[in-house]
Amino acid sequence: MARTFYLEELDKIGLNPYEAVIVASLEARRLNQKRLIAGAAEGPEKMTTVALERVVQSKVEIIRGSEDGGNSDEQADSKESSAGS
Repeated sequence: MARTFYLEELDKIGLNPYEAVIVASLEARRLNQKRLIAGAAEGPEKMTTVALERVVQSKVEIIRGSEDGGNSDEQADSKESSAGS
């Protein structure tokens, strides 16, 4: 059964809801790609639920961009995609 996530949980780790959505979506994408490569079947929970749980439990490293306006999300994606090649 899906878990309910509360804003207070995000405050404890220093994320606002918008950052949490972005971080969780990147984590869900990473987990799903890992599952597809391994050829594993889908689990009982959706990847977004698993990713949100990992974010709330601080199992995902969050790297914020620099003050000069750099986009850390694009940098994280390029690091992950180049690491596998």
